[in-house]
Amino acid sequence: MIIELIPVIEITNYDNNIPLPPNGPYWEYSEDWENYHRQTNVEAGYSKDLKSYSKGSSLYQINEISDADLLKLIQKEIDVQQSEDNLGIEDLVSPFNGGYILKIDGINTYFPQCCSDLGDIEEWNDLLDEEENNFYMGHPSPRIKKDQNKITFDFLNSEIQENYCPPILADYLTVDKEKLEIAIQEAKKKLDIFAKKLIKINES
Repeated sequence: MIIELIPVIEITNYDNNIPLPPNGPYWEYSEDWENYHRQTNVEAGYSKDLKSYSKGSSLYQINEISDADLLKLIQKEIDVQQSEDNLGIEDLVSPFNGGYILKIDGINTYFPQCCSDLGDIEEWNDLLDEEENNFYMGHPSPRIKKDQNKITFDFLNSEIQENYCPPILADYLTVDKEKLEIAIQEAKKKLDIFAKKLIKINES
């Protein structure tokens, strides 16, 4: 089993002059939603090179976002947070919306859900703690079961009974703890590189 944990940021723009695709969800009408996101992103000031993680989605790998697009994202985040909470720039501490895609043997298995963000890396890290059984990556989130060196995600009996988007292919998923730990460490390395990139942009 090859496990990857891929950090992604959600970038969503809406434009009243660009009609929404008539059909959804995006994973069933990926071409329509991909075109829509591309048009609205460009209209919002992002580059044409901004490419979603999977066609039609609004999730983007942190290591594939250009400096120019990242600067635009930061400016938008500042505008949103200041308008909502009347904060100064020094108070803007909320992580970017998005989270982590769990990829098993090359298959995207579990996507971040509503209200998830990059700060949820701590939730993944807590899975390695034998005494910790709570897990949150937005809602809904699976229940967790641990048995020696195995961790099982129970998607069927989520505390909040909502549909997963995109749908989960199986009710239960069991992974090797040591392999998951390696994936978490690799995700942290990407976060570290991303943080240094943010600092560089801030100083330029």
